[in-house]
Amino acid sequence: MTYSPPDLDRLPAIEVRGFFAVFFSTTQWLFISLFGAGEFIVFAYVDETGNTGAKLLDDEQPLFVTAALLTRSDFDHRFTDEVGEICRSIGEAELHANKLGLGRLEGIASELLKVVRKSGPAFFLARVEKRYVIAAKIFDTIFDSYENRAVPWHVYNVRPLRLMMVFKLASVLDDTLAQEFWNALLDQREDRARAKMAAFCASLRARVFLIPDSRSREIASDALDWAEANPEALEFVHQTKLGRKTHLPNMVGFGNLLAGIERQSSVWGRPVDVIRHDRQHEFEPAMKFWHDIYSNAREDVVSLPLGEKMVLRKVFGSKLEISAAQDSAGIQVIDVILWLFSRSLKGDDLPANCQKLLQYVYGRAYQDDFSFAGVGALTEEFITAIESRSLPATALEDARALQIELEERRVGAMAAYAVERGAIG
Repeated sequence: MTYSPPDLDRLPAIEVRGFFAVFFSTTQWLFISLFGAGEFIVFAYVDETGNTGAKLLDDEQPLFVTAALLTRSDFDHRFTDEVGEICRSIGEAELHANKLGLGRLEGIASELLKVVRKSGPAFFLARVEKRYVIAAKIFDTIFDSYENRAVPWHVYNVRPLRLMMVFKLASVLDDTLAQEFWNALLDQREDRARAKMAAFCASLRARVFLIPDSRSREIASDALDWAEANPEALEFVHQTKLGRKTHLPNMVGFGNLLAGIERQSSVWGRPVDVIRHDRQHEFEPAMKFWHDIYSNAREDVVSLPLGEKMVLRKVFGSKLEISAAQDSAGIQVIDVILWLFSRSLKGDDLPANCQKLLQYVYGRAYQDDFSFAGVGALTEEFITAIESRSLPATALEDARALQIELEERRVGAMAAYAVERGAIG
């Protein structure tokens, strides 16, 4: 398998630009309590597929995919009998798409769509490309300008620049290098993990010459040389299983899921009551931990560089319930939708009724695409929008002044760390 970032010829070299702006905001809503919680709440029913644990480089399962059915009332309470009747019509105790297959699903897809329509739903669909996870993790681990003093501040903190560097590093990766990094990232013994990370930096450094533009080669070379010489400065070692699981696609997908549910609750103006997730024994503790972190985070808006804003709190006040599919009609329905969505991602043709069900879902879904293709498309939109704007007369001069200031900070930070390390040593 190869790593497939966007065509690098279409991505500009990383050079001084004084006009990057990111226009992201997360809307916050207030609870509606005047009419009682039962009428004004959101329920979410969630399933996932493609879990290979720490084995990311699996050619048979390159994607981790999540889907959620979102309703403004308890789907299980309202529609268990109707879903049960559909099951009985085909001699089954529950809906399980992988067992039923396309043929039997086609026979019940129309009836299932009727039930789904009654619930007035929204959907969240997400794919996480595992090789993109690795590329992004490499950049976040080694190129964080706070930890790696050789990285220019703007390369890590300005989102379009950050993403372009992820793509450029990915262009020189192969699975051998990726596995070398992954082994270092997941090693629980600190001395061994840092030695492995230093060795990985040297291995990747040997391929930097393949990056097409000279400025990006210079940035990557400086960062990798510094990280190889100072691996103790990088914060990536987790000695607990829970900590190491945060690196896995499941947890990337779970964070995106909570953001998607939060988005829909804002659209509907209703707080999230219950997130009912299909049982995942291995990751249940991690999901509960991160749900607690997100749902109880500060509600403040965090201002990031160049206009980007972020709210850490998501699905405040909600409960995460881990449930068996047999106990939840909503989970059974989203199991079918997830399976059809996963088949479509593989390029499979779906029969007419199954396709009609999936098209209904697409029409009411918010989709998140954490992949080379998805993030690459957004990055190219950024670049096109930025380059189409008229610049103030002083923009280039101001940008060059900022570049000089940031370079002075970078050189000063490296010198200060060398003194600090020498004093400790």
